[in-house]
Amino acid sequence: MRGYSLSDTAQVAGFRSISRRTKLVALPRADNKQALHQSIGMFDDEPWVRPAVVIALATLAAAGGVRLITGYPAAPSGMTSLVVASLIVALTATARLLTAIFRMWRAGVAHPIAQLRSAAPAALREQWLILLGVTVVAVLLFSTSFLKSMITAVVPFWADDTLAKVDAAIGLNGQFLANAIRPWLPAVGLFYGLWHISNLGGILWVIHWRGPARGRFILSFMLTWAIGMFAAYLVSSAGPLFIGSYDLAAAPDSVQVPARFLWANYQAKGALLGGGISAFPSLHVGIATWFALVLAHRGWPKLGLAYVAAIYFGSVVLGWHYGADGAGGIIVALAADWLSRKCVRRNGQDATPSVIAAFQQSPKKERSDRRLGGDHRAADAS
Repeated sequence: MRGYSLSDTAQVAGFRSISRRTKLVALPRADNKQALHQSIGMFDDEPWVRPAVVIALATLAAAGGVRLITGYPAAPSGMTSLVVASLIVALTATARLLTAIFRMWRAGVAHPIAQLRSAAPAALREQWLILLGVTVVAVLLFSTSFLKSMITAVVPFWADDTLAKVDAAIGLNGQFLANAIRPWLPAVGLFYGLWHISNLGGILWVIHWRGPARGRFILSFMLTWAIGMFAAYLVSSAGPLFIGSYDLAAAPDSVQVPARFLWANYQAKGALLGGGISAFPSLHVGIATWFALVLAHRGWPKLGLAYVAAIYFGSVVLGWHYGADGAGGIIVALAADWLSRKCVRRNGQDATPSVIAAFQQSPKKERSDRRLGGDHRAADAS
């Protein structure tokens, strides 16, 4: 039977997994003081923190600057984002605590409260990192949503004709495809609406990872949104649904309801969260690509590719996007991932594979390595 020190427990996951066969040993008081000092430090071993804060503040400043320059009449309320972020952090902290207590009880650990108290400094540091990750993402999404609502205050929709001609040149017609699969269109619309799970659920999952992979994917998520919003201003477009080239009345309710919401917000020059209109690039496809890279890193590259293809197809057949929009979203996501890897690598902590290597990795081997603890990349991310 191997002894298991609390320093190991704290380093692995704060309050995370405790084996039934494990005997916990309390840390010396000096180690507790050192862990507490680290918990209130500047997270120098987390190279994603400073770039993430810069990206969040830059998008917030951009949104404020656009509103100041254009005199846009509305502004979104940040209270919703703050409340949601606070609830997420509170729920995850509570879940981790209850999970640790349950696992200690199953393992028959003596004095579990004392063990938790010893592990608290490292767990507190980890929870601060989670809070920071949720906060910067909330600020980013708040800011990009506001920026999206203000696009036409800066650049009127001008690119729809060009994007429609590109579709025509390659023989792509979303309305024709929709008519061809009309009985299945409601199911496609429902699946497409579940994209928010990969968007919000995906980034929350990544924020709770450990190791360099967390930093890479937090930064690539934020950069996908930030770069994508910059491109949306350059190639200002509304999409087939809003220019009349796609019959909204023939679309399923899962499309009609949000389309009417977006149009009402646009006409009122509102700034409701999630209320902006923009076709190029498709950030639905962009974030789906980001999520595919996440899945590839965890050993499911084919699932990720299938998901991107399905979202790409849905974006066109439901009338939200032109074909070029999805291609633009993929390019944005891959560029964001390249930049994030470069940022993490510059700090000497990049243990994650390139895009090609990730998709060449065998899922079966990946999961086997993770179980055995032999894959440093998978162990860092778990």
